[in-house]
Amino acid sequence: MRKENMFVEGKIKKYNSEKGFGFIAIEGQADIFFHITDFPKAAGEPKVGERLKFLTVEDKGKFKAVNIVRLDLKRSDLVNHTIQKEITQSVVAPNNPPLNKKGITFTIVGLVIIAVLMGLVFQKYQSYQQSQRLKAAQLIEEQKRIVEAQRQALGDLPEIKRSEKTENALKASATPAVIHTQQSTISQTQFSCDGRTHCSQMNSYEEALFFLRNCPNTQMDGNNDGEPCERQFGR
Repeated sequence: MRKENMFVEGKIKKYNSEKGFGFIAIEGQADIFFHITDFPKAAGEPKVGERLKFLTVEDKGKFKAVNIVRLDLKRSDLVNHTIQKEITQSVVAPNNPPLNKKGITFTIVGLVIIAVLMGLVFQKYQSYQQSQRLKAAQLIEEQKRIVEAQRQALGDLPEIKRSEKTENALKASATPAVIHTQQSTISQTQFSCDGRTHCSQMNSYEEALFFLRNCPNTQMDGNNDGEPCERQFGR
């Protein structure tokens, strides 16, 4: 490989971005081949018509450009390209891989399905609550209808008239209750529990009645009819 020591200037005539090589046109000379690996990495890919300065090298009977310098490239372009490259590398970093479009789509679809299912469940619950309220209202109306029908079927009940015998029996049953109450009140002031429990120890029917109703462990009412010492006092 033989390398020329003088820089030559020329313009990019062709460039194949897929294959990474192109040709530089030199005034009064044949086109010179160049490869992207020999091209400065700053400011992006080569552009057709861009002015270059380079050295020529003979390789296997052919010449190619090396040590290429981009003459049309300004310092501001280099800075902007460097900044843009750093931003791109930081955004698309190994620790922050680009989002998977398919995964995002599945996530959105899943959320939509969940929302639809929740809506259906809520709608079904509302329908169930409404049906329960309707059933309750129908049951109340049915009960009212039954009660009204029973009232209409019974009509006004006739007044029940008691016979003379019944009236006398009711009056007779009410009178002893008053007498017993009066007697009980009098007895409570005359007698007191003193341990006696048998009829033979009683001096009167009123005293026996007081002991039976107010004192413990009495043995004066064998038939449990509430009347003490019936034989002794002729009751």
